Amino acid sequence: MRSAVLKRTGGIEIEESGVPPIGEGEALVEMRAVGLCGSDTAAFRGSHPFREPPVVLGHEGAGRVAEAADGTIARGTKVAVLPLAFCGRCGHCERGLSHLCAYRRLPGAGLPGLLAQYVVLPRRALVPLPGALSYAQGALIEPAAVAWHTVGTAGVRFGTRLAVLGAGTIGHLTAAVARLYGAEDVLVTDVRPRALGLAARATGCRTLDARYGAVAGEGRDGAFDAVVVASGHQGCVDEALALCRPRGTVVVLPMFGETVRAGLNPLVLKEIRVKGSSLYTPGDFRAAAGAVARGALDVRPLITAEPAPLATAQDAFEELDRGSDVMKVLLDPAR
Repeated sequence: MRSAVLKRTGGIEIEESGVPPIGEGEALVEMRAVGLCGSDTAAFRGSHPFREPPVVLGHEGAGRVAEAADGTIARGTKVAVLPLAFCGRCGHCERGLSHLCAYRRLPGAGLPGLLAQYVVLPRRALVPLPGALSYAQGALIEPAAVAWHTVGTAGVRFGTRLAVLGAGTIGHLTAAVARLYGAEDVLVTDVRPRALGLAARATGCRTLDARYGAVAGEGRDGAFDAVVVASGHQGCVDEALALCRPRGTVVVLPMFGETVRAGLNPLVLKEIRVKGSSLYTPGDFRAAAGAVARGALDVRPLITAEPAPLATAQDAFEELDRGSDVMKVLLDPAR
């Protein structure tokens, strides 16, 4: 089998190895679509907090079951991968916060990265998908779960006015999920016209080009109940506080590569709540998977090309590192 291994900062090599054996409660999955996200790019650049070379990257994935140790899932079953393992025994798990488990394992940190032809995963990490759903759609369930958890953290419900700063994959999906929750008015901001156009067409949200400094002005006459920071740009926290209404909620999503400085006077004067949103619970993941499977959450607009062969991994990461405006880059490790 082949794997795309980050051997050094900025350098990925395709390595061959034996197919790993499976143990009790595990399954061998042939990966067919793996999405590359901002945290993968951060590891490629050498700025990720815990994914360091040598490591196999990739955590947004879908594939088919090649073998299962206990026979509880049939060979050939199409699955999305829930890339989070938790202990089930620590205080966080006991309070229903398994995504914050003190002993959690993630791809590249205790679990195998998904940019490999075959991966061995716990059976409970596999969510069966309808046969009609493409592998690429299945891979996008993971970022959809991030958005699902974020919308819940922001307290979005029927009638909520929501602003999303950043029209990347997560920002786009956050706007789409907020619509499912009944958000009344959704504004998405970015500096990339193509990303804004896609968000407007696919979700029906309002958009604003942040290049022209008009973001804060949106909050003067009609402030937002919740603001999601889905961009790592330094000015986004200031913009979020300006947009948020008194006693509203700001939710921060990105992992920042450096210290973020922001003026906190609006936070005090408006009594704004600031929350972080990390990953998702298994319930979030399965809810997102169900919404994608039945077509309520359409991820297809994000898929602008078929998953490329694994051998193109270096080129794909270099393209993302240069700031490509491609919404979602996907690789097929089986090719």
